[in-house]
Amino acid sequence: MCRVGRGLTGSMRYTPVVTAQAGAPRQAPALCPELDHPEDRVPMRKNTQRKTRPGTPPRCEHCSTRGRCLFAVLPQPQYDEFSALIRERTVAVGETVEFQGCNGDAFGVVKVGLLKAVRQGAGSGDRAIALLGKGRLIGVTLPFAQSALLSLVAITPMRICEVDVQAVRRIALQQPLFQQAIYRTVAAFVGSVADWSRLVREDSFLVKVCVALHLIAAEEGSQAFRIPSHVELASVLGARRETVARQIAVLIERGMFRKVDRWHGVLTSVGCDGLSEL
Repeated sequence: MCRVGRGLTGSMRYTPVVTAQAGAPRQAPALCPELDHPEDRVPMRKNTQRKTRPGTPPRCEHCSTRGRCLFAVLPQPQYDEFSALIRERTVAVGETVEFQGCNGDAFGVVKVGLLKAVRQGAGSGDRAIALLGKGRLIGVTLPFAQSALLSLVAITPMRICEVDVQAVRRIALQQPLFQQAIYRTVAAFVGSVADWSRLVREDSFLVKVCVALHLIAAEEGSQAFRIPSHVELASVLGARRETVARQIAVLIERGMFRKVDRWHGVLTSVGCDGLSEL
């Protein structure tokens, strides 16, 4: 849980509330990063560190992510009211859109791009545990008044649609269709994290990289997608950047992956079966 306070500049900051064990010395709580640039003048506080300007009304009728969008399941009268409150904005590479342990006011859906999910553990530092794409939720715990379980960081250029979490509670969560959809989305998120967790335990780095590319394609909803940097892929796979580069070259040589340009590629195989036996 985080307490919300104002810094000297008037911007919002979030302080995790630390409960000390009986008899243990009380430690000063760590501050979450300063949020919202004052010049943005946005009427909602965020669990983010913004590098881009405030958003604009979304164009849902032309959205390629509509089939995965949680907001789209609302009945028409509620959807009309709710969609008027949604703002779509650009997210820069490296921008953190959610901080582990903090409680913000923005609830969002990924429209375009990839995030890395980062978990901080005791004494182990930050670890990337999964890559998340279209239709994934930002602030998934906030409607239930729970602090963030992970930090989410953009690793490709992104667009997200977000709304004040109070509107989610007041309008959306009252609808059974939305309740069912958010439960399905959370379950799918847990499944995705389990897939990435299992992948780390593969012995073959070639299999790791191949399966990772297929998981990214599933997140993007297309066999053609923007390739994350080798550094980001290496961090989530527990490998070195050079290892990732070599394995991608092997997949290209075997006709299982094709580079379109420096940043984009296309999977040309239906899976990675048999690679572990090579």
